[in-house]
Amino acid sequence: MKKYLLTAALGCLSFTAFANTNPHLDSYTKSVSQTLSKGQRVNVTVNFSLPADRRHLVTLGFDNNQPNAMDCKISIYNAASQRLHYLDCRPGWGEIHFDTPNEYYQNGYRAVISLYNADFSKPSQRFDGNFRFNFGESSSIDNDRLPTWWKKTYEIVGLDAYTDYDGDGFTLMQEYFGNSKPNDAASFPDHDPVIDFDETLAAGTSIYASFGKPVTKWLEITPYNNKKVKSLELIVDTTANARGQSVVAFFYNENNERIYPTYLKYPSGNLSVFFDQPVEVQTLKVELTASHYSSGITARFDAKVNAVFTE
Repeated sequence: MKKYLLTAALGCLSFTAFANTNPHLDSYTKSVSQTLSKGQRVNVTVNFSLPADRRHLVTLGFDNNQPNAMDCKISIYNAASQRLHYLDCRPGWGEIHFDTPNEYYQNGYRAVISLYNADFSKPSQRFDGNFRFNFGESSSIDNDRLPTWWKKTYEIVGLDAYTDYDGDGFTLMQEYFGNSKPNDAASFPDHDPVIDFDETLAAGTSIYASFGKPVTKWLEITPYNNKKVKSLELIVDTTANARGQSVVAFFYNENNERIYPTYLKYPSGNLSVFFDQPVEVQTLKVELTASHYSSGITARFDAKVNAVFTE
């Protein structure tokens, strides 16, 4: 989970979402108006529908009417339902800044805004809030792996990624991967920058299977920068403990051609594979089939595939 910076203030508010002051970011806004009884919890899901080139969540702004003893949290999940961020939105307003390098938001990423009314002194109270998810252009304007939004923000479009723009001894590439400002000589990477262009993308689903009736579901993973599959991993979580239970994964490219001659299988079989020669795909398609042979039960299998893409 990436670290983040939260700035917040209390006091009188307007109900205008915390303004996005960066003209190079596009906002995905969600307003929540909800009356909660005492002790009630409400979850609001935000399913992101993003353009193909706006996949970096750079900042998240919010404001609300600060009802008494109202808890507010934001969880962000990837396409495999892994929680990436758990954020506090209780203050009246704030803006969260996500570290660079930024996560690339695949289709299926979502946020869940969770509200809980802990004020038991009255029957109910109302929450009014606005949430602004600010996404940046994730393409690389100079074809150097540095995202367009970042280079435009710091006015360094056209400069080579290995330029030391502010004379602090760190290149633009190191500043981006080290979460520092490339135009401020007093801003240094907050850790030793690990520059790794491999991308790990994930997708997952839940499969429910009854006795002797295999169930198949499909997943898709679309790589952005790198197009060659380097490794694959199948992870399955289940508490069913059914007789003969299994989840089998076959892998295809966008033309439905098998890219791996055999399969990954849970629980008895290979659960991962590393390709000596990475296989190029535009879209990785995964066929998952779950089955078992215990009568009288419906088994749930939570299956996830991790795919590493390289240049």
